[in-house]
Amino acid sequence: MFFCLVLILLPAIIIGCSSNSGATRLVIFAAAGAKPAIDDVCQIYEQRYGSALELSYGGGGEMLSRMVLSKVGDVYIAPEQRFMESAGEKQAISPDTVKSIAYMIPVIAVRKGNPMQILSLADLARPGVRVAITRPETSLLGKYAPEIFQKAGLSEAIEKNIVTHASDPNNLLTMLTMGQIDAGITWHFYGALASDTLDVVFLSPEQLTGVGEMQVAVSAYSTDISSAQKFVSFVSSQEGKEIFKKHGYIVEPEEVKRYWR
Repeated sequence: MFFCLVLILLPAIIIGCSSNSGATRLVIFAAAGAKPAIDDVCQIYEQRYGSALELSYGGGGEMLSRMVLSKVGDVYIAPEQRFMESAGEKQAISPDTVKSIAYMIPVIAVRKGNPMQILSLADLARPGVRVAITRPETSLLGKYAPEIFQKAGLSEAIEKNIVTHASDPNNLLTMLTMGQIDAGITWHFYGALASDTLDVVFLSPEQLTGVGEMQVAVSAYSTDISSAQKFVSFVSSQEGKEIFKKHGYIVEPEEVKRYWR
């Protein structure tokens, strides 16, 4: 399964996309949740421009910490806007290079076929339903989920059913596919990435308290700023965004308004 594979390979998935030693080499620290789309982006970019891209995948905070501690890297791809804000505070990126790539909507994730018939937030409060959310310090979803429950007036009822706090969305969905939980709050695009193992239930726009925004920026430690900026421009271009759209992400701000107001 995709989620199990990602979890097993973390914390350090490092992929050299090209063996062309004479080409420009860029080191990219990227969110694991972006891997399918970023892999496609890198393949096209390398074929077109002849650059060699070295990717390190992991949690957004983990990748930022690794980049800051090593003081190396050319590009940072954050899974959520909060991580990019942290990168700016740590002076780890060039703030004027930050670009949005895609948007993510909080949803309820359930096992394929929805065996527990979870169709709304109120169903998460039913006796016997095992719920998981992510930790607020490691995922923006961990902040949004309690806010969503509170806004619906269901905080106390749902909190009684929360059996665990996952380290990240991938970990939460691994628990779901293994039958350790019945439902969890995650991002909508996982429904496309793992359509054979899970379903997602969208909430009404009025129930949400925010959305996720995947962003990319040139690292402050880059030794080839021109090439790093070129990659940032490509991944955030309409062509790059179409690749993310193919993998289930929302890429147009106007479309976000259908899900959150």
